[in-house]
Formats: sequence, structure tokens, C-alpha cells
Amino acid sequence: MNSIKKKLFLQIGSLIVFLVILLLLANTLLLESYYTYKQKNKLVDYYATINSMDSTDYDDNLLDFLAIESASNVDILVMGSTGDVLYASNSFLADKRLLDELMNLMSINMTNFAPVTQTPINIHPAPSPKNQITKSEKIDDKTSFVWASDPLLSNTNLLLFGTLDNGNLIELRLPIAAIKTNIKVSNDFLLIIGLIVFAISMIFAYVVSNYFTKPITAMNDVTKRLKHLDFDTSCEVISNDEIGQLADSINKMSLALSSTITSLNFKNTQLEKEIQEKNRLDEKRRTLLNNVSHELKTPLSLMQGYAEGLKLNVIKNKEKSDFYCDVIIDESIKMNRLVESLLNIDQMEFGDNILHKSTFEINEFIVQTLDKYNKIFQDKSILFTINTIAPIEVIGDAFMIERVFENYITNAINYVDENLEISVRLFKLNNTIKVEVFNTCEIIDEKDLDKIWDSFYKLDKARSREKGGHGLGLSIVKAIQEAHGNSYGAKNVPTGICFWFEIDINRT
Repeated sequence: MNSIKKKLFLQIGSLIVFLVILLLLANTLLLESYYTYKQKNKLVDYYATINSMDSTDYDDNLLDFLAIESASNVDILVMGSTGDVLYASNSFLADKRLLDELMNLMSINMTNFAPVTQTPINIHPAPSPKNQITKSEKIDDKTSFVWASDPLLSNTNLLLFGTLDNGNLIELRLPIAAIKTNIKVSNDFLLIIGLIVFAISMIFAYVVSNYFTKPITAMNDVTKRLKHLDFDTSCEVISNDEIGQLADSINKMSLALSSTITSLNFKNTQLEKEIQEKNRLDEKRRTLLNNVSHELKTPLSLMQGYAEGLKLNVIKNKEKSDFYCDVIIDESIKMNRLVESLLNIDQMEFGDNILHKSTFEINEFIVQTLDKYNKIFQDKSILFTINTIAPIEVIGDAFMIERVFENYITNAINYVDENLEISVRLFKLNNTIKVEVFNTCEIIDEKDLDKIWDSFYKLDKARSREKGGHGLGLSIVKAIQEAHGNSYGAKNVPTGICFWFEIDINRT
């Protein structure tokens, strides 16, 4: 595909060539006719000038004749009515043959020339043996144009024959060869000028085409980049014309598209996140439904069985009847705790549970919470140790933080091995306090460490009820810590496992 620059260059060049050729053709075909027309008018004017002279011998008018001859290259011959030469240009005097021929020509037609008082007659010069009349054209009753060719000199002359008002005869001669020579010189000059103009025009066409197409090319490049959603480029606006307005419109369109695409990308990103979150929640709901149905199956079956037993009165003594009732109540309590835990996790994960933050001293908080478990430690002969730090205030929801710590302690009590060692340690970091709860136990597989925070996940694949609980304690820890924006985790150590969480230091 040709570029607009090349097209514009060729069109300007073609126009210049066409104009030069048109000038050459007009000069060749029309200039001679136009030039002859102008010269004929001059001859008529010269005739009128000479006819207006009052003198009959023209001795006082020599300078006027010379002025006419020098101005137009016209030869003048004036003869009296008797045939005597009153005035003849130098060319007539120098060429005796020509003068004789003309005198002979004029004497032959002498009877055709008459004074003004006589009746005018048409002038039709008779052919000369040496001058051949090729064309004649009547002007009026006194004058006419004659084209006479001279075979000897191979040229043609334009002659004006006429009778003056004083009765004298006049001939004005203009060589046609001079006209053709002027035309040839004019054509040669025009051709040279045309070539120069063509060369200059080609340079001008190149500059103009480059000037006009450069911004268009730049805008084309910008639009190509816009097609590929590249909005980091813009058109340079260098004028206030249509091209400049187009460049400005492209820049505005680029900004609008960039803003729109950015907005769409942001919305698409948000939509993708929402879809992912929806999929995650759907998956979580399905998992929750499966887990809840599994967890509720056993207590519901127990409650149904014992309730049916009571209804059928299969138990005859009060002690066993109370046992049946205790089992039903106990399972109801567990189910209530299960539902409560699920609601707490749901509220935490969806931000429905508002945190009530306050400041408190961390060491005192940990010690007071542990006091609840002293009897359990004693009853199970657990070796418990605590490592506190210098008093320091922290900020957070004390009730929620207590649940995190209690879940860690309960988890440690339930899963401590025969070594029966549990320890609590506190560490001061840059902006947080780190609380660790360690218990001796078998090492947990690393692939399970990330899964233990999921609801209902248990290392006991059979979901044994021996340890109690439903695998929701660590899920609650995860929800509370993420609501606070604090870290948590678990790691294997040589003799067991260590669970930890962080709480912000109060900086106010």
C-alpha cells in the first residue's frame, strides 16, 4: 500500500510536470498566432502614426521613422504617387534586389493606389517572380496584410500595404522568421525554467508532503499502539488546524480509553475476587455442611436412642433413667457449643463481630487465665512452667484474646503425651508480644500443620470423640487473629509442638 507521503509527493510532482508541458504546448501552438496578432496591431498603429504626419517628403520625420524601426524591427518604405522613393529603411537600401522587387511590385499595382479623394480599391499585389504571395488579408479599403515568401532567403515577411491620406504609398515589413525565432527562444527558455521549477518543486513537494504526513504518520503509530491497549503515548499537537484538532481528539480519546480500561480492569479484578470468594464460600459451606452433618450425626443418634429408651420405659430404676437424661443433656450441650462455635467463626470471618479493644497488662492477663487450669494440671500431673516478661500493656479485644489462649491451653492438655510437659513463654518483639504454648507430643507431619486451622480438621482421621471437641478451636483462633490483623501459627520442636500468637503493644 502506497503511503500518503508518496502519493502527495507524486501528485504535486505530476501537477508541476503537467503545468510545464501545458505551458510548452501553449507557447508552441498559440504563441505564434498571438504574437502575429500583436504585431499586426503594431503595424496598423505604425501605419496610423505615419499617416498622421503632415509632411510629404518626410525630411523632418526621419527620427520618427528610426524610432519605429528600432522599437519593433519593422522595415519602412514610402513611395510617392509617381513611384519615387520618399523613405526606405536601411535593409531596403542595402538589398538592391529587394528594393527593385518591391518597386516593381508597387509599380505594377500603382494604378491600384489612389489619393484619398479617389474611390478606394482592393489591394491584391501581383505575384513577383522572386516574391510569392502566400496569403493576403484585407484590413480596410486602403490597407491590407500580405504574407510574401522569399525563396532566395527562405523566409516569410508580413507586409502591410496601404495608401496614405496624402496619396503616398507605404509598405511596412516585419520578418516572420523573427517571430518563429522568438517562439523557439521562448520555448527553450521556458524548458530550462521548467526543469529548474520542476527540480525546486520536487524538493518543495518532498518537504510539504513530509510536513503534512509526519503528524499523520505519528497519529497512525499512536492509534496502532492504542489498538494494543498501550496508552503510554500521545500525539504531539503542533497546530490549531484540522490535523492538530485530530491529534488533540486522539489524545483525549486515549485518556478516556485509558481511564475506562483501568476502571474495567479494576472492576474485573474486583469481580474475579468476588467470584473467587464466592467459590471459596460455596466450597466452605459444602464442607461445613458435610462436617456439621458428620458431627451432629453421633449426638443426635445418641439422643434419639436414649430418648426412645425413656419413652418405652426400658429403664426400670431411677439411677439408669437419670443416666439416660444426663447423656441427652450432655449431648445437647455439646451440640449447642458446636453451633455457638460455628456462629462465632462465621461472624469473625465475615466481619460481623465487632472487636471491643481495650488495653491490659499481658503478664497479669496470662496468669489469671492459667489459674482456671491449675486444678486440671494437678489432676493430670502435668508439669507446667511459665516464662513472663517485664510488665507491658497490650491492646486488643481481651475476651477474644482469652479465647485464643484458652484454645491453645485446652489443645495442649488434650494432646499432651506421657511426658506431661506444658509451658507458656512470652517474647517482646518490635511492635507485638508473642505468646507461645508448648506441649510434648508426637511430631505433626508438616503437610498437616497448615490444615489444622481448618474447621473440623482433626489429626484423628476417624474423628474419635475420646478427646472431645469438634476441631473448631484452632479455626476460632484463626478467625480472631485475622480479625485483629495479627499473626499466629504452629511449629514442630524437637520434643513436641509449639502454638503461638501475637498481640499488639499499646503505643499510646
